Amino acid sequence: MPNPSPATILITGATDGLGLALARLWARQGWRNRSARLILVGRKALADLDSAFFYIDNYCRVDLSQPDASAQVAHWLDAHKISQLDLLVHNAGQGYVGHTGAQSADNVRQLTMVNLETPIALTHRLLDRVAAAPGKIVFISSVAAALPGPDYAVYAATKAALNGFVRNLRIELTATPATREVEVQLMLPGAVNTGMHAKSGATLERMNWNRFPPADQVAAQIAAATAGQRATVTIGNLNRLVRFAGQNGSPLVDSVMRRTQKTEAVAPHRAAASPPHCVITGAADGIGKALAQQLAATGYRITGLDFDAERAEQTRQELTAAGAAIDFIQVDLAEQEELDRALQKLLAGPPVDLLIHNAGINAVGHFAQMAWPPQRAVLAVNLLAPLLLTRELLAANHLNAGGTVVCISSLSRFVGYPGAAVYAASKDGLASYARSLSVALAGPKINVLTVYPGPTRTAHARRYSPDNSREDRRMTPAELANRIAAAIAKRQRTLIPGAGNQLFALAGHLAPRLTEGVMKRAILDKVKE
Repeated sequence: MPNPSPATILITGATDGLGLALARLWARQGWRNRSARLILVGRKALADLDSAFFYIDNYCRVDLSQPDASAQVAHWLDAHKISQLDLLVHNAGQGYVGHTGAQSADNVRQLTMVNLETPIALTHRLLDRVAAAPGKIVFISSVAAALPGPDYAVYAATKAALNGFVRNLRIELTATPATREVEVQLMLPGAVNTGMHAKSGATLERMNWNRFPPADQVAAQIAAATAGQRATVTIGNLNRLVRFAGQNGSPLVDSVMRRTQKTEAVAPHRAAASPPHCVITGAADGIGKALAQQLAATGYRITGLDFDAERAEQTRQELTAAGAAIDFIQVDLAEQEELDRALQKLLAGPPVDLLIHNAGINAVGHFAQMAWPPQRAVLAVNLLAPLLLTRELLAANHLNAGGTVVCISSLSRFVGYPGAAVYAASKDGLASYARSLSVALAGPKINVLTVYPGPTRTAHARRYSPDNSREDRRMTPAELANRIAAAIAKRQRTLIPGAGNQLFALAGHLAPRLTEGVMKRAILDKVKE
């Protein structure tokens, strides 16, 4: 029999570290008993690379931190007449180590783009080429997603979000005839001895960098795993133990880590005569409006951020008539310039005692069939905006000591959400970020509450649900707001509102395939391809 044709393998971040090690290994050994044709993606100039390994027909120079990166890669493939991919490896990644408030806004955007948005966008753009093989998509994430990262909160959030996306994408592809044979794998290595740590700002001597396994060793383990069919692979025994502890012993792990944080000064406490200041995103309607009503009634001065100017004005008039002190800043949280202007207005006002990340949008449907821009907006509103808003307030010392940050995630964190894979990613990332913040802000005694609501009786839920026949069973915004307000007063760190939601979340932990199947039937099976 003739030898099989070479396997076409595309690797992002292929000019250094783990990506280069994988490329060199597959160049020598091939993949799945086939020789390999490599497509290497990186941002370095071709002239600066090894000409014996990188050349014009195998190197695609692209800056993956740019919004059009996926289009550039697709254009390169078209120009080289590459219509199918046997293996697509999302390896490129960036890190940051340091105080959350010291991380620049540009760096937050860059990490979110390279680690999360571009891998998802590339998957969307290149999925038909992988399906044509049919091939495999490998996402290289990190075991750090299982832990709170007080010094790398954004990094951990992007990796947790990527994990959530992969979990739900796998279900969606399996349920769709055109992509049923596409394999999806998630790799979870720990720290690797590469140049990434120095670029991230980490102190190499302090972290004992030399004890990390070399890239060649980890690449060999990843390459071996890609030849198999395990859906999720944690690389290394110690990393498996770390992941287990991070996932199953989180209250203890987080408590121990909080005790290691030094007491630090933040914004001065407000004057005793002034009311506490609460900032709520998405405050014009639904859960946000109910929270504004509830908290204004207890004495908070409210600043709402919302896109809908007309609805915001209606809400402002209603609450003002009821005696509340409330103002709105109109902003589209998906637009960078608008968010920057809104942040400047916030910083011109009083320090914040209570910050609630409530705004959220969705895009329901089969990931591959939906247009990309609406899904990209989900990431921008649900995850990137909270990261940037929190960073700015911390950097400006504008969060009062003793205050609270509330991140409204989703029950999907526990049970999955096939049919809204990008939404699930954004909410998993937000939950991870809140967990890291909870440790990072223990010094100034700023409490962080993560809320995991289930279906709620709002226009938002009605708009995106494929089945509203049981809408009357959903929790009302007023009831949810009351529960959140009580949790804020008690300085809780997590809240799953409602006994039914708590049982479903427990089932998701103990039997994830069962709850994923339930969600698939409830959401994915009811949306049109």
